[in-house]
Amino acid sequence: MTIASAPKQLVYQTRYTDEGYSALDIPTSAALAYVRDHAAATRRAAATSRSAKIAEEAARLLLVVDAGCDMPTAWLHNHSIAVVPIDVYQGEVKTRDYRDETQGGEFALRLRAKPVPQLRAEPLSPVQIRDHLQSWMTPAVDYVMQLTFAASRSKVHLSSLAAMQSLVLIHNKVRRSMAGRGALNAWVIDSQTGLTGVAVLLAHAVQLRDRGVAAAQIAPALKLIRDKVHTLIVPGDLRYLSQAAQRKEGGALPTWKAAVGRMLGISSVLYAGAGEIYPLLRARGQPRACDEALGLAAAHVELGLATPTVCVSYAGDLESLFTLPGFELLNAECKRRSVELITSSMSMTGCLELGPDALSVSFASERFLG
Repeated sequence: MTIASAPKQLVYQTRYTDEGYSALDIPTSAALAYVRDHAAATRRAAATSRSAKIAEEAARLLLVVDAGCDMPTAWLHNHSIAVVPIDVYQGEVKTRDYRDETQGGEFALRLRAKPVPQLRAEPLSPVQIRDHLQSWMTPAVDYVMQLTFAASRSKVHLSSLAAMQSLVLIHNKVRRSMAGRGALNAWVIDSQTGLTGVAVLLAHAVQLRDRGVAAAQIAPALKLIRDKVHTLIVPGDLRYLSQAAQRKEGGALPTWKAAVGRMLGISSVLYAGAGEIYPLLRARGQPRACDEALGLAAAHVELGLATPTVCVSYAGDLESLFTLPGFELLNAECKRRSVELITSSMSMTGCLELGPDALSVSFASERFLG
């Protein structure tokens, strides 16, 4: 029996080995591990491929803002945002605002120590803006999209339009001679707001870009949401606001009102959005007004935002901002709702309009509670 059965055993093993069934000897747990690992590797390869495609698409879009956008310097650098400088004049002395937080903070401290009359901001010429943008152009760029300070409040938008037209003409003249290279497309979008309001729109644009949304779809998305961006402003010194109002068409804050406001310690919270600006409420003392503005922003975060970002800027030491009860409330609500809270020093452009210790807070919401 033993001798007769031995050849059968050998034939059995050989037959299955030769036909490729040796995998049947693998334990079930090992087979499952192999299948899981193979599936995971496939998913990783697909994710890597998609990430590479998204990164390649994102590199084709150059996002641009001017120095009046209140975003942290590191944030702008990390997200490859081109910043167009603005010239700030103190009398006849010119300083170029590059949207540097240290520069803006020091400027606010100087204004607090000694008020400076005859302050004004002027955009670069179209040629200067064009040449500045040219320094940001890489062979990968096929789209340029610029968000500007509200056209009703600044000349930056008009200068940027002329600069962008020139940039497109120059590049497309060259591109026509290059095989397989399409035209350069560009947009200059009036934010209809300023300071942190532009920052909220920029953050939304970056979110869309980094998700792989095409540039041609980002432009209308920004125009759609800009009417939902609400900015609350607490001026630091009404004298600066009065000077700014006098420089702009449409009236000025009477000097006597600024003087009475300082005497009584009354601070205003201004609302800016959709191209308009008006007084929203008043409070006794600038810190109290800041708390009111920050508290109102926290209420909108609780209600729900149109885009998960709140931006706050302050014309001075940010530690003073962080100790305000209203900021602590806003910070806690943003964490609870998984909303990104971005803080920065106010730009030089904002400081000369609103004075030292001014505050700006912006968010996007379907409706405004004020």
